[in-house]
Amino acid sequence: MEKCVYCGKNLPEKPLKAKVHTRSFDVCCEDCKIAAEKYVGRDKRFKTALYLVIFLGGIGFIVSAMFCSGRYAMLAAYLGQTVAGLALFFLPYPVTSFETFHNMSIKGVTMLCRLIGAGLAVWGIVLLILL
Repeated sequence: MEKCVYCGKNLPEKPLKAKVHTRSFDVCCEDCKIAAEKYVGRDKRFKTALYLVIFLGGIGFIVSAMFCSGRYAMLAAYLGQTVAGLALFFLPYPVTSFETFHNMSIKGVTMLCRLIGAGLAVWGIVLLILL
């Protein structure tokens, strides 16, 4: 049985359509339709920012490996990890193709991104404190 692209619940007999760029996806109710369309709008606005911030976090790792030694190397690496985690938590828009939501709902992707982001950020902060 087909699932709602936003919440992942089974679709009713006559599902609604949420417009995503030039395509439409099935949703189970008006609330999911509105939420899916809002997610797509925010995705369009913030995806580049997410990738840029994660890239900057990765630069922290590269800087730590190439130019730092000892305590400063770890500081740059942990800061990079924390920045990347915060980016995933606050900007959960990692999907490049909306067909992905047939496998995992928008709510599921958002929750997974936030869990991974929170884990990375918290662990990075703990490591910074222990440094």
